[in-house]
Amino acid sequence: MDEWYAVRTVTKLGQLQGMYTKYGQTAAGFTNTFSDLWIQEFRKLENQVPPRSFDSVQQTIQEETGQPIQGTFSFMDTVPLGSASIGQVHRAILKDGGRQVAVKVQYPEAQHLFHEDIATIRRFCQVFAPEHIVILDALEKNNTTELDYRHEAQNLQLIRSNMIEHGFQPHQVVVPQPIPELSTQRMLIME
Repeated sequence: MDEWYAVRTVTKLGQLQGMYTKYGQTAAGFTNTFSDLWIQEFRKLENQVPPRSFDSVQQTIQEETGQPIQGTFSFMDTVPLGSASIGQVHRAILKDGGRQVAVKVQYPEAQHLFHEDIATIRRFCQVFAPEHIVILDALEKNNTTELDYRHEAQNLQLIRSNMIEHGFQPHQVVVPQPIPELSTQRMLIME
């Protein structure tokens, strides 16, 4: 019975995408709350999220750069390297300079759906589980930051400089170097 519910619940969370997938990913860490079977299913949301169409990637890039994809990249692989709850990553070559990069692109509707989903979940919690509002507030704050890829670019730069300062990079660990002048709220370009 547990397996029947776990599989169907996690499948639905993956189909709903956005915040629902994100909450499922968060639940994968609640090993003291859920059974191993549930954790195993939740973990599928960490690395088995189906990618979106390349059209949605192109739409975000055009909205963020103000030009067609060919204005920034001489090549972009249409098959993503990976996909997640709010975006996916593609290999590309910059038009200017020919550097190979990874481009993390947020889905066009990710921010809108996030705010709608949070409002829906908040209304539910206010009526049926008010004790969870505190957790919801924390998740909302964390995920609002996560929706701005410029924060991730800053964090990558900070981690990279710390790793270099302490002698770990490039020998033991390599942290991707963001290209801040090309990165935006919904697009992160990294070497």
